[in-house]
Amino acid sequence: MHTEINQVSPVEYELEVRATAEDIAPELNEALRRQRSQTDMKGFRKGKVPLALVKKMHGEALGYGVAEQMVQDAFEEEVEAGSDLEVLGQPQLTTLDYELDGDLRAVIRFGVRPEIELKDLSDEQISRLVHEITDEDVEEEIDKMRTKQADLIPAGEDEEAGEEDYVMVDLQRIDPSTNTPVIGDKEEDLSFFLDDERLKEELRDAILGKTAGETFRVNLPHEPGPQSDEEPETRVYEVVIKDVKRRELPEVDGEFVRTVTEGEFDDPDAFRQEIRDQLEDAWEEQSREMLQGNIIDRMLDLHSVPVPQSVVETYLDSFVEQVKQRNDGELPDDFDMELFRKNQEGEAERQGRWMLIRDALVDEEGLHVTDDDLMAFFEEQGDDEISAQQLQQFYRSMPKLMERVKQQILSRKVFDTLIDKFDMQDKSLEAYQDEMEAAHAHAHPSAEEAAPEAEAAGESPIITG
Repeated sequence: MHTEINQVSPVEYELEVRATAEDIAPELNEALRRQRSQTDMKGFRKGKVPLALVKKMHGEALGYGVAEQMVQDAFEEEVEAGSDLEVLGQPQLTTLDYELDGDLRAVIRFGVRPEIELKDLSDEQISRLVHEITDEDVEEEIDKMRTKQADLIPAGEDEEAGEEDYVMVDLQRIDPSTNTPVIGDKEEDLSFFLDDERLKEELRDAILGKTAGETFRVNLPHEPGPQSDEEPETRVYEVVIKDVKRRELPEVDGEFVRTVTEGEFDDPDAFRQEIRDQLEDAWEEQSREMLQGNIIDRMLDLHSVPVPQSVVETYLDSFVEQVKQRNDGELPDDFDMELFRKNQEGEAERQGRWMLIRDALVDEEGLHVTDDDLMAFFEEQGDDEISAQQLQQFYRSMPKLMERVKQQILSRKVFDTLIDKFDMQDKSLEAYQDEMEAAHAHAHPSAEEAAPEAEAAGESPIITG
């Protein structure tokens, strides 16, 4: 048998395997003898069927199986054990030319890990969002809770609807050509708060300043849904205000605190400190997530790393599995596998490239997960009911979960290392938002024109898309 490894790209190789019929004969004969021992045919005792007859019946399938196994053995011996190449992803058998009693030629294509020289990052600036929680932030969060707990009090007979009021209306579409109602296009008892961000501005502005019992007309934009053949248009509606109510916000006292915390707190000052701590944790987590995304983008920009197709295919397979998981373990009936994989190939290549860069950093910095790292993680996750030791014991009994924890810890070490290497520029919320908006506008100059309508557009005359 003859084998040859050929490089076809910086990260793609092929193993060519050639074997003569004489090379294959011993393995094929052994396969035929095993098959003979299991063959039961009328007129012959089990295991005594003539070998020529067994070969006539099963030879083609057995020969193909022997050829595949020889190719697999050659790959393991020549590539995995006999070379310095690190195989990534699943090798693909691209050629298998073989007929029974003939010669064999096969080609296996496989991807390998590329050599990556990581850039010096000391002069590379990355913005990091830093937001200090203020008393106003805390009170704003508490006001949201007060709003949810508010009682609705009927407005006075002549009191006008205000920006935070709750209204109930009837909405009747009008045909402007005949100035008559459009039969079947009426919605009754629509209830909403006027500060609901989803409410169409035209309707909100028209209701503000009106009182219960008033009737008026308003022009509202209509955006058809994505599957509709209708054209966008402006429609005329007659609005009847049936009710106006005011929010009566509760005081921030012991009773309110006990209610919203389900008895966990009863002191307003302690409650405010808890809100502050939660906001600080949430902002810190959000800031780190955005920073990690920015770091990944910058590392990808700085390192033009070729990605083996086998790695891309592995990520595409994982994307398909995610679709299955979101659909009770099965793909949707109308799922177009070819189109899906084609559309997701860019993202698969991106994730594969980041994986290669990340692994290179792990090797270069000697990053690894220690027992102390694991215990610190479990201590952070534990509480009064479940100790760190109990959590550790549980995860050790679930190897896949434990591996996920290790990768989570390792990922944090990777980003901590990169944060130290980059030149971090701390930015306030306003400065950070301005920078992100400018970057987005530069990358997507016509984003507003190209932005698709939301799927819900056109479903309700009062809700904006």
